[in-house]
Amino acid sequence: MNSKASYNPRLTQDGDEWILVLERWVEHNCEEVWAALTEADQVPSWGPFTTDRNLTSAGPVRLAHIDMPEEDVRDGYVLEVDAPYLLVFRWGDDVLRWELSRDGDRTLLVLLHRFADRQQAPSYAAGWHLCLEGLAGILAGKKMPLMVGHNAYQHGWKALYVKYAAQLGIPLS
Repeated sequence: MNSKASYNPRLTQDGDEWILVLERWVEHNCEEVWAALTEADQVPSWGPFTTDRNLTSAGPVRLAHIDMPEEDVRDGYVLEVDAPYLLVFRWGDDVLRWELSRDGDRTLLVLLHRFADRQQAPSYAAGWHLCLEGLAGILAGKKMPLMVGHNAYQHGWKALYVKYAAQLGIPLS
């Protein structure tokens, strides 16, 4: 996928944790983007996991990785909701914070992914890049492949990984 979208990746340290920040303009209004982020029937069309409920209220949630639904099920918890502008939830040990800002009929989506292992940042950045491309494509009415596992590799995950490792200052192992 060769998107002209700018993700402006940044990585900051907060104590023992790291925060990866990705920004992307989506050419749809906040309500449409919000529905894609929070409705259990929409999340698997673009994201790396399924949810056992809508993410529109605080409380526990089960998140199953699409590529390994039996092996990789994580307990999560929706921590904060301010529809249609803010969603914060725990995914295993990580915390995902989704911030939406309205600009007419388009939305600035900012994802802050908090995690422990700095070396994972380029992998997360590449994965989220592809997932957010899928989100934008789905909202535009395009048929998009799931961007996990083999599909992610076929759509440029490795090149994005190398690019983001360089941008974030993380040596390739």
